Amino acid sequence: MKKLMITLFALLSVTVYGQEPVLTYKGDLYFIPGSMTKAGEAFMMSANYNENSVRTYTIYDGDFKVVKSFTDPTIGIPYQLREVRMSCIYELESEQGGTTRGVVTDWTVDEDQILDLVTDTKIQRLELYDDNNNYHSRSLYISQTFFNTDDDFEYVRARYDIIPITTTYEEYAKEHPRGDNSIDIGMSWGDAKIDSIMKATGADSYDFYYDEARGKNVLKLHKTITYGGLYYTGLEIVSLDGTVKAFLPGITSVSSAYKFRGKCYVRGYGKDNTNVLYLLGENTTNVREISRQKAVLSIERVGNNLIVNNTQNTDQTVVVSNMAGQIFRQAKAAQGKTIISVNGLQGGVYNVTLFEHSTPVESAKIILK
Repeated sequence: MKKLMITLFALLSVTVYGQEPVLTYKGDLYFIPGSMTKAGEAFMMSANYNENSVRTYTIYDGDFKVVKSFTDPTIGIPYQLREVRMSCIYELESEQGGTTRGVVTDWTVDEDQILDLVTDTKIQRLELYDDNNNYHSRSLYISQTFFNTDDDFEYVRARYDIIPITTTYEEYAKEHPRGDNSIDIGMSWGDAKIDSIMKATGADSYDFYYDEARGKNVLKLHKTITYGGLYYTGLEIVSLDGTVKAFLPGITSVSSAYKFRGKCYVRGYGKDNTNVLYLLGENTTNVREISRQKAVLSIERVGNNLIVNNTQNTDQTVVVSNMAGQIFRQAKAAQGKTIISVNGLQGGVYNVTLFEHSTPVESAKIILK
């Protein structure tokens, strides 16, 4: 009899657990809380790369049944980037560097390549605060009610133009102002004479060596001219079908968003390295800038290194990322100076952001040449 009861209990246990839903999602899971949905019911979202390396997103209900699957329609658009790498020779008067005698050779093209790339904007993760006191998220990607009150789900992504392969980034930026004057981090090598040479020639690196043929110390200068690529103009709030609900000009990253007394505020980084606060009107219309405060993040460049000065008496993390949010460098930033190598990074615009416990504290946009 005792054996029979054990057998019945085992069968019942199998029956109960057999009724649980089968989870078939792929990729990472993210939470969409009930406070951010119209019906007040939570959803889950998975993010996964498909066989074509395109990021796909799927929203699930409480039984893990698919509510919606989508890809960002701006992902996977082809564009080109041309890189022309050149070099020339400078003679030096003395072993210590001395004064220059002028360019010995003209600029020579060492490599001229065209890269075929595709866009990958990615959905931006928001640091979200809601004044109903029952919800706070550091990883909100999708919302149904934060930006407006319709039935659509919305997310935030960068807006960009594709620069023609015949045009440099600098040329395009002059003709297409976006209200975002990034910091141009020029070279500083810690030597006034070397700095003067690099600035006068537009070089971005050099080799210092003794030339046996000339019997002199020389500098071999290098520079790269980039044509084509992407030019980021701001942020878009977009529904899953690709409809743009709102455009926030002049910022290319969001640090925080706030739902405060029925109004939606978005904080990002904008003109002259400032923190900008936008107010979104009802249903994301009538976007207007209501605050602009200059940031205090101190960055300088010495050779192939960024020197980030952290004045806070707390341990923080400094992150270098592109306008799409892709992280290239990351380091702990205690009080004082932190050195981060940018050797190998392509020329273009990057974010340098200080984080404290995953919360953005300060950010600057820099141009690497």
